[in-house]
Amino acid sequence: MSPSSERFDALAAEWERHCEAHREASNPFVFVQHPSFESLVGLGRAAVPLIIERYRHGSVFWGAALRRITGVTTFGEGVVGDLEANRRGWLKWWDAHQAEFPG
Repeated sequence: MSPSSERFDALAAEWERHCEAHREASNPFVFVQHPSFESLVGLGRAAVPLIIERYRHGSVFWGAALRRITGVTTFGEGVVGDLEANRRGWLKWWDAHQAEFPG
């Protein structure tokens, strides 16, 4: 496992714990207001394949991180709306854009 994927895994686990702890929050943006989320986004484009892999299995609000990293706004904020439809949209997007990302 590369250092970047180890760092990603540690940050992702921290962020997923944060999301789980706040799953009943009335403000959905609480999920993206956490240092681990900002650090995940800070990993940049190299993190996209790792995010997609977690998102493929339905983990949390990964669309919000993908939106911030890629600039793609087609699928909304990533924390509100039909999150399952957003997830499917991002996975379909990935099929078309995978070659543009390292990993």
